[in-house]
Amino acid sequence: MNTKTPLDYFKEISAIPRASGNEAGMAAYLMAFGKAMGLSSYTDAHHNVFLKKEASRGRESEPPVLLQAHTDMVAEKNAGVKHDFATEGIELVFEGNILHAAGTTLGADDGFGVALILHALADDTLSPPPLECLFTASEEVGLLGATGFDYSHVSARRMVNLDSTGEREVIVGCCGGMRHDLSLPVETAKTDCPCFSLTLGGLCGGHSGEDIHKGRLNAHVVMGKLLAALANKTSVRLASLSGGDKDNAIPRECEAHFAAENGAAVLAAFPVLRTLAASLIAAEEDKGLTLTLAEIPAEPVMSEADTAKVLSVLSLPNGVLEWKEGHTMPALSRNLARIRTEGGKLNFGFSSRCPDFAKIEGLKNDLDAFAAKISGTTRHYAAYPGWESPADAPVVRDWQKAYRAVAGAECVPTVIHAGLECGIISGALPGLEAISVGGNIYDLHTPAERMELDSFARMAEVLREYLKIC
Repeated sequence: MNTKTPLDYFKEISAIPRASGNEAGMAAYLMAFGKAMGLSSYTDAHHNVFLKKEASRGRESEPPVLLQAHTDMVAEKNAGVKHDFATEGIELVFEGNILHAAGTTLGADDGFGVALILHALADDTLSPPPLECLFTASEEVGLLGATGFDYSHVSARRMVNLDSTGEREVIVGCCGGMRHDLSLPVETAKTDCPCFSLTLGGLCGGHSGEDIHKGRLNAHVVMGKLLAALANKTSVRLASLSGGDKDNAIPRECEAHFAAENGAAVLAAFPVLRTLAASLIAAEEDKGLTLTLAEIPAEPVMSEADTAKVLSVLSLPNGVLEWKEGHTMPALSRNLARIRTEGGKLNFGFSSRCPDFAKIEGLKNDLDAFAAKISGTTRHYAAYPGWESPADAPVVRDWQKAYRAVAGAECVPTVIHAGLECGIISGALPGLEAISVGGNIYDLHTPAERMELDSFARMAEVLREYLKIC
């Protein structure tokens, strides 16, 4: 008899390094699990894993259910935290009903879903229909595993994706998306002017889909405003600019190195910059904003013209670009996620989201035209489709019934601005009825990520109830 709880599986998953692109360890763990349970097991070159469990007695003739989650996690950590995501698991911290990590992302996105599926597969008290369980890799970097999987292995035409947040919602639709790189060549030269570093930190950041409408500051956009304000006081030439890391995370930090014609004017303007930064705060989560200025040794700097080009990138429309009519949810968004100064270039990474892919194509074309004006180049990749399923489909009604039986409350069909693998999988499996569900998990893609333990346990029970009644 299996005595492991969903939390036991979550702990085991958390001990395995599984940042996007490093899912081999997770694939090996899942294949070993499948072998130990006597399941049909398959893995591919992408480190996707597909496990099948035969129906319980009396349910052999019923259609199978596909359970799906992704194995990778967003690897973000606070400044000063020494953690190697390539070799180290996540250090879990329990505080009452809340589980979080020690200065890093928790990986509940989507360790939550993986753990619940494993628990359901191992539960010998459950009498489910045939189960097909797909664990995809590299979801957080463009849904790559789901795109590369061979769906001829799957026969199910009803699916529960366990990669959402908020247990009172049943997700029946999501946005499509695309990622964009803009590369700007710059030339640098020595300077005799005083040089400074301006460092912005302490922002909350967040998921670039789920949190983009919450008024949280983008560190790169704020830095652009600060540098533009400083350029009104004295001539400024950038040496380097860096910030952010993951395309699907709102950046929390940004650092600029620059030379100024009048060093005294920079020092005098710093209190004004701090006031400006503080005035931009709209969300409570960003009240930890910090801004520091330091004199640094001279570095080669760009021309004023190239500096102006960089500032023009930072001033591109960002965040929510269109709202759903009659709603407080976004319809179209763009996130300036990462900046690096590398090899004579400034490299910028963006992500765009919209349920209407034609509008994403419009943002792509606009970015191409903008890049051409500043002598930059672009690359567009990791595009994925949006998805929408009927809100009254049997899979929706069965999940609502299961949730009502366990929680004594209702859960509501909802469409979200984030992206999900449901669109890719639905496209590969014609006629698929799908939903996406999850527990109460907050501040995904940031070191503030945390999960309610009672919600985690409750959703495991809801999944068990669903598999009984579906």
